Amino acid sequence: MALMIQTIPLQLENPFHLSYGTTTVRENVVIELPGAPGGYGEAAVVPYTGETAARVIRYVEDPAVAEAVRRDPLLLEDAIDALPPGESSAARAAVDIALHDRWGRTLGQPLYRLWGLNPTRCPQSSFTVAIADDEADYREHIRAAGTFGLIKLKLGSGDWRRDLHLVDLARDTVGSRFCVDANGGWSAEDAAQIIPLLADRDILFVEQPVARDDFAGWKALRETLPAGMPPLMADESVQGVASVPPLAGLADGINIKLAKCGGLRAARQMIALARSYGMRVMIGCMVESSIAVTAAAHLAPLADYADLDGNLLVSNDPFRGMRLDGGRLHLPDAPGLGVTAADA
Repeated sequence: MALMIQTIPLQLENPFHLSYGTTTVRENVVIELPGAPGGYGEAAVVPYTGETAARVIRYVEDPAVAEAVRRDPLLLEDAIDALPPGESSAARAAVDIALHDRWGRTLGQPLYRLWGLNPTRCPQSSFTVAIADDEADYREHIRAAGTFGLIKLKLGSGDWRRDLHLVDLARDTVGSRFCVDANGGWSAEDAAQIIPLLADRDILFVEQPVARDDFAGWKALRETLPAGMPPLMADESVQGVASVPPLAGLADGINIKLAKCGGLRAARQMIALARSYGMRVMIGCMVESSIAVTAAAHLAPLADYADLDGNLLVSNDPFRGMRLDGGRLHLPDAPGLGVTAADA
């Protein structure tokens, strides 16, 4: 029996304006393993990585993938080892997630229980507010996000002074805690100017201040920023397991996303490696349905920070899984991922 493959257009509630562009819809790919107990997986099609739905589908339709998923559901490691490398980490993540879901369903337990994790140790999740040109609209988005307690502000508008103004607008609008994500939109010089000012504004952490491959910029910030700055978290600069060691001593922590690293097994390896370097860990997500966001949420008890709001940014999530209540994560108690179709 073949894997079931479906592309799903996820419609964003509001245009998602980041340092490298604006999107209103993301076309992700969902897979379901055949037979009982089955298993869901999802590949996030992320513009900045050059990912496409067609590339994901090519990987999933590879006969080697079909051979891997036909293995004994309890021999999870063997099945993942049998997956071809491929050029799409998001596609590999989709299959990895589905295999984990099937493993948990077969054993009748949620993933976090099989890993021995305590769901009450999940950190509070942030809720993301994108860059907006209209200040009245921006304030409205901030007010709507205020119930989450921790708001992530997307910065990198092209002018660090305008970015600082957006932070001040947000702080004047609600009394929430804030973190910021420049998505690589600053030069090292601009980052060195704004980060101390963000520290004065009690920003929890600063994510991806410089461009993805600007390791000289990371080094410059480490050498020039004074003590007492917010932690600097790498996102775009850290992709898979091999990208963690070069950031040790430069970034204070890493943002792990399943679509970047290739799935749950690689994410757990990255967590262990980051901890060995004394780095902080964030569990993040892309614009995704409840399948991929819930999969990532099962790892949240191992993290210092969580940014698991991707399913809340879309208006047509076809699945149900983890819940956010004022930023508090509630993991499903059902086996595997614990995800169901919304219309079930």
